[in-house]
Amino acid sequence: MSLNHPFTPAFADVVEAIERSVLSAAEYLVAEMLSGRKPEVWVKPDHTLVMNLDLECQRRVLQQLSSSHPVVAEEDEASHRLVHGGGTYFLVDPLDGTTSCRRFMGERDGHVGYGPLVGFVHEDRLTAACFYSAPHQKLFTAVRGEGTYVSIMDFASDSVPSNRTRLQVTPCAALNQAGVLFYLGTQGEARVMQLLRNKNAIENMYRFGGFANDCVRLAQGYEQASVQFSVKPWDLSAALLSAEAGLEVWADPLGRRVELKDWKIEMNNPLICVQPSIRAELFEVLEQLPA
Repeated sequence: MSLNHPFTPAFADVVEAIERSVLSAAEYLVAEMLSGRKPEVWVKPDHTLVMNLDLECQRRVLQQLSSSHPVVAEEDEASHRLVHGGGTYFLVDPLDGTTSCRRFMGERDGHVGYGPLVGFVHEDRLTAACFYSAPHQKLFTAVRGEGTYVSIMDFASDSVPSNRTRLQVTPCAALNQAGVLFYLGTQGEARVMQLLRNKNAIENMYRFGGFANDCVRLAQGYEQASVQFSVKPWDLSAALLSAEAGLEVWADPLGRRVELKDWKIEMNNPLICVQPSIRAELFEVLEQLPA
């Protein structure tokens, strides 16, 4: 059964594979949300959480992906070494926003989103990405150079994506009118956000959930920039959803400033996503950071 995507044939098989894998996991996740069952939760050695939902979502994603390419999956530590080797492979975050899912499972709509995220890296470059936001019942898909599309799917009445809408952000007039999303990690994000606040450079700052939720909020124009300096490879796929909706994504923004299309994926990827109309203002403020 065709998923009727709008992308050109070059990566048609890949797009269908990642969408099928995401939808397989998403259908299970939505059913668990509706069941009222509480998930089982463990703490990993890195102090992050993993649930039985993560593991089952990953099993379902991997079951659907083609065996023609290797897979880097968050919950399969042995696969992480593939990132250093580069090449062509799938990226799998079976449940982006695990903590959000645990805290808000069963809630619908609102600001917080979470769900399965799958990307495709072709010759060291991020090429395609797909994310299903379970609370919002929305499927987001992007292909490099071909845009980001959203389709509403509730699984009760929809078996395949339909009525896809291409996302294109409306430019923000000035940095002081921008909303900025951020993750307060240990890689210097706090210094950036404090500077922006001290300079009254932005309108407001928020944090609603995982990185994929941030990226699709940017793609839908709810906010205009994000700051996160500890993006893991399996999360990085989501950045393409923002980039193909009209934002710029800059890796190592306080150092080399490499655009996403030229960035070779690392185990830790510092990123700023920003609308082009306010990028110059943002970087001008960031130049004032103490060395």
